[in-house]
Amino acid sequence: MSVLQAYDTDSCWRCAASRSTALMCGDCGAPQPVAPDADLFTILGLPRRLSVDPAALEAAWYEASRLVHPDRHQMASSRARDLSLEASSMLNRAYRTLRDPVARGRYWLELHGRSIAGRNGHLPPALAAEVFETQEKLEALAAAPRDPTLRREVAAIRGELAERIGARVAQLRERYARWDADDATAPAVLDELRERLAEIAYLRTLAEDVDEALGG
Repeated sequence: MSVLQAYDTDSCWRCAASRSTALMCGDCGAPQPVAPDADLFTILGLPRRLSVDPAALEAAWYEASRLVHPDRHQMASSRARDLSLEASSMLNRAYRTLRDPVARGRYWLELHGRSIAGRNGHLPPALAAEVFETQEKLEALAAAPRDPTLRREVAAIRGELAERIGARVAQLRERYARWDADDATAPAVLDELRERLAEIAYLRTLAEDVDEALGG
Protein backbone atom coordinates (compact mmCIF):
# COMPACT_ATOMS: atom_id res chain seq x y z
CA MET A 1 0.00 0.00 0.00
CA SER A 2 1.26 3.47 -0.89
CA VAL A 3 2.22 5.74 1.97
CA LEU A 4 -0.07 8.34 0.44
CA GLN A 5 -3.01 5.97 0.80
CA ALA A 6 -2.07 4.46 4.14
CA TYR A 7 -3.46 7.16 6.41
CA ASP A 8 -6.77 8.88 6.99
CA THR A 9 -7.25 11.73 4.49
CA ASP A 10 -10.12 13.52 6.26
CA SER A 11 -7.91 15.17 8.87
CA CYS A 12 -4.25 15.94 9.40
CA TRP A 13 -2.40 12.92 10.77
CA ARG A 14 -0.21 15.18 12.92
CA CYS A 15 -2.57 17.79 14.42
CA ALA A 16 -6.02 16.33 13.52
CA ALA A 17 -7.12 19.57 11.85
CA SER A 18 -9.72 19.16 9.11
CA ARG A 19 -8.20 19.10 5.67
CA SER A 20 -9.10 18.64 2.01
CA THR A 21 -7.03 16.94 -0.67
CA ALA A 22 -4.22 19.48 -0.28
CA LEU A 23 -0.73 18.09 0.11
CA MET A 24 0.02 20.21 3.17
CA CYS A 25 -1.82 20.82 6.41
CA GLY A 26 -2.67 24.48 6.61
CA ASP A 27 -2.39 24.43 10.39
CA CYS A 28 0.85 22.60 11.18
CA GLY A 29 2.52 22.38 7.76
CA ALA A 30 2.86 18.59 7.76
CA PRO A 31 2.85 16.86 4.35
CA GLN A 32 -0.40 14.96 3.85
CA PRO A 33 -1.48 11.77 2.07
CA VAL A 34 -3.30 12.37 -1.18
CA ALA A 35 -6.92 11.24 -1.24
CA PRO A 36 -7.25 8.01 -3.27
CA ASP A 37 -9.74 9.68 -5.63
CA ALA A 38 -7.64 12.81 -6.22
CA ASP A 39 -6.73 13.39 -9.87
CA LEU A 40 -3.66 15.20 -11.19
CA PHE A 41 -5.58 18.44 -11.61
CA THR A 42 -6.69 18.35 -7.98
CA ILE A 43 -3.19 17.57 -6.77
CA LEU A 44 -1.97 20.81 -8.36
CA GLY A 45 -5.07 22.78 -7.41
CA LEU A 46 -6.02 23.42 -11.04
CA PRO A 47 -9.45 23.34 -12.70
CA ARG A 48 -10.32 20.00 -14.24
CA ARG A 49 -10.14 21.12 -17.86
CA LEU A 50 -8.41 20.07 -21.06
CA SER A 51 -6.94 23.55 -21.47
CA VAL A 52 -4.26 24.42 -18.94
CA ASP A 53 -2.68 27.84 -18.43
CA PRO A 54 1.09 27.15 -18.60
CA ALA A 55 1.90 30.00 -16.21
CA ALA A 56 -0.68 28.82 -13.66
CA LEU A 57 0.60 25.25 -13.97
CA GLU A 58 4.19 26.33 -13.43
CA ALA A 59 3.30 28.49 -10.44
CA ALA A 60 1.15 25.79 -8.81
CA TRP A 61 3.84 23.15 -9.27
CA TYR A 62 6.61 25.38 -7.97
CA GLU A 63 4.73 26.45 -4.85
CA ALA A 64 3.51 22.95 -3.98
CA SER A 65 6.96 21.45 -4.64
CA ARG A 66 8.55 24.01 -2.35
CA LEU A 67 6.21 23.09 0.49
CA VAL A 68 6.56 19.31 0.24
CA HIS A 69 10.18 19.04 -0.90
CA PRO A 70 12.03 16.34 1.10
CA ASP A 71 14.77 18.81 2.07
CA ARG A 72 12.16 20.80 3.95
CA HIS A 73 11.18 17.76 6.02
CA GLN A 74 14.47 15.92 6.43
CA MET A 75 14.48 16.52 10.20
CA ALA A 76 10.82 15.52 10.62
CA SER A 77 9.39 12.12 11.59
CA SER A 78 9.76 9.12 9.28
CA ARG A 79 6.07 9.40 8.37
CA ALA A 80 6.49 13.02 7.34
CA ARG A 81 9.59 12.18 5.31
CA ASP A 82 7.85 9.32 3.52
CA LEU A 83 4.82 11.44 2.74
CA SER A 84 7.06 14.22 1.51
CA LEU A 85 8.86 11.90 -0.89
CA GLU A 86 5.68 10.47 -2.35
CA ALA A 87 3.99 13.85 -2.55
CA SER A 88 6.98 15.21 -4.46
CA SER A 89 6.86 12.25 -6.82
CA MET A 90 3.15 12.72 -7.49
CA LEU A 91 3.59 16.45 -8.03
CA ASN A 92 6.29 15.85 -10.60
CA ARG A 93 4.14 13.28 -12.37
CA ALA A 94 1.22 15.71 -12.42
CA TYR A 95 3.40 18.49 -13.78
CA ARG A 96 4.96 16.36 -16.53
CA THR A 97 1.57 15.03 -17.61
CA LEU A 98 -0.39 18.26 -17.59
CA ARG A 99 2.21 20.47 -19.28
CA ASP A 100 2.26 18.21 -22.36
CA PRO A 101 -0.97 18.59 -24.39
CA VAL A 102 -0.69 15.06 -25.80
CA ALA A 103 -0.01 13.43 -22.41
CA ARG A 104 -2.80 15.56 -20.94
CA GLY A 105 -5.21 14.34 -23.60
CA ARG A 106 -4.30 10.73 -22.90
CA TYR A 107 -4.83 11.31 -19.20
CA TRP A 108 -8.18 12.96 -19.90
CA LEU A 109 -9.28 9.84 -21.74
CA GLU A 110 -8.14 7.69 -18.82
CA LEU A 111 -10.15 9.83 -16.40
CA HIS A 112 -13.23 9.17 -18.49
CA GLY A 113 -12.71 5.47 -19.08
CA ARG A 114 -11.23 5.74 -22.57
CA SER A 115 -7.84 4.85 -23.97
CA ILE A 116 -6.01 4.67 -27.29
CA ALA A 117 -3.79 1.85 -26.03
CA GLY A 118 -5.83 -0.77 -27.82
CA ARG A 119 -5.68 1.13 -31.12
CA ASN A 120 -1.92 1.19 -31.62
CA GLY A 121 -2.17 -1.17 -34.59
CA HIS A 122 -4.99 0.83 -36.17
CA LEU A 123 -3.90 3.00 -39.10
CA PRO A 124 -5.94 6.23 -39.12
CA PRO A 125 -7.49 6.54 -42.63
CA ALA A 126 -6.30 10.15 -42.97
CA LEU A 127 -2.68 8.96 -42.78
CA ALA A 128 -2.85 5.90 -45.04
CA ALA A 129 -1.33 7.43 -48.18
CA GLU A 130 1.45 9.16 -46.26
CA VAL A 131 2.31 6.05 -44.27
CA PHE A 132 2.48 3.79 -47.34
CA GLU A 133 4.65 6.29 -49.22
CA THR A 134 7.04 6.58 -46.27
CA GLN A 135 7.24 2.83 -45.83
CA GLU A 136 8.12 2.40 -49.51
CA LYS A 137 10.95 4.92 -49.13
CA LEU A 138 12.21 3.20 -46.01
CA GLU A 139 12.21 -0.17 -47.76
CA ALA A 140 14.17 1.33 -50.64
CA LEU A 141 16.64 2.90 -48.24
CA ALA A 142 17.06 -0.40 -46.41
CA ALA A 143 18.05 -1.98 -49.72
CA ALA A 144 20.45 0.84 -50.57
CA PRO A 145 21.41 2.52 -47.28
CA ARG A 146 24.24 4.60 -48.82
CA ASP A 147 22.22 6.02 -51.70
CA PRO A 148 22.51 9.83 -51.24
CA THR A 149 19.35 10.59 -53.20
CA LEU A 150 17.26 8.21 -51.10
CA ARG A 151 18.76 9.57 -47.90
CA ARG A 152 17.86 13.13 -48.91
CA GLU A 153 14.32 12.07 -49.77
CA VAL A 154 13.88 10.26 -46.45
CA ALA A 155 15.37 13.21 -44.56
CA ALA A 156 12.85 15.48 -46.28
CA ILE A 157 10.06 13.13 -45.18
CA ARG A 158 11.35 13.40 -41.60
CA GLY A 159 11.07 17.17 -41.77
CA GLU A 160 7.55 16.94 -43.15
CA LEU A 161 6.57 14.55 -40.37
CA ALA A 162 7.88 16.96 -37.74
CA GLU A 163 5.79 19.75 -39.28
CA ARG A 164 2.68 17.58 -39.38
CA ILE A 165 3.11 16.50 -35.77
CA GLY A 166 3.59 20.11 -34.66
CA ALA A 167 0.52 21.21 -36.60
CA ARG A 168 -1.64 18.47 -35.12
CA VAL A 169 -0.52 19.31 -31.58
CA ALA A 170 -1.35 22.99 -32.22
CA GLN A 171 -4.77 21.98 -33.53
CA LEU A 172 -5.25 19.86 -30.42
CA ARG A 173 -4.69 22.89 -28.19
CA GLU A 174 -7.29 24.84 -30.16
CA ARG A 175 -9.78 22.01 -29.87
CA TYR A 176 -9.20 21.81 -26.12
CA ALA A 177 -10.40 25.39 -25.69
CA ARG A 178 -13.50 24.73 -27.80
CA TRP A 179 -14.32 21.50 -26.03
CA ASP A 180 -13.91 23.09 -22.59
CA ALA A 181 -16.33 25.82 -23.61
CA ASP A 182 -18.90 23.19 -24.55
CA ASP A 183 -18.57 19.80 -22.84
CA ALA A 184 -15.19 18.10 -22.88
CA THR A 185 -16.68 14.94 -21.35
CA ALA A 186 -19.22 14.31 -24.12
CA PRO A 187 -18.84 10.90 -25.83
CA ALA A 188 -18.43 12.52 -29.27
CA VAL A 189 -15.63 14.73 -27.92
CA LEU A 190 -13.85 11.78 -26.31
CA ASP A 191 -14.09 9.82 -29.55
CA GLU A 192 -12.61 12.70 -31.56
CA LEU A 193 -9.88 13.23 -28.98
CA ARG A 194 -8.96 9.55 -29.19
CA GLU A 195 -8.76 9.71 -32.98
CA ARG A 196 -6.58 12.84 -32.93
CA LEU A 197 -4.24 11.34 -30.34
CA ALA A 198 -4.04 8.11 -32.36
CA GLU A 199 -2.95 10.10 -35.41
CA ILE A 200 -0.24 11.89 -33.44
CA ALA A 201 0.95 8.62 -31.94
CA TYR A 202 1.14 7.00 -35.36
CA LEU A 203 3.05 9.95 -36.84
CA ARG A 204 5.50 9.88 -33.96
CA THR A 205 6.09 6.16 -34.44
CA LEU A 206 6.64 6.76 -38.14
CA ALA A 207 9.12 9.54 -37.35
CA GLU A 208 11.01 7.17 -35.07
CA ASP A 209 11.18 4.61 -37.88
CA VAL A 210 12.60 7.28 -40.19
CA ASP A 211 15.17 8.35 -37.57
CA GLU A 212 16.24 4.73 -37.14
CA ALA A 213 16.59 4.27 -40.90
CA LEU A 214 18.66 7.43 -41.28
CA GLY A 215 20.79 6.50 -38.30
CA GLY A 216 21.51 3.12 -39.83
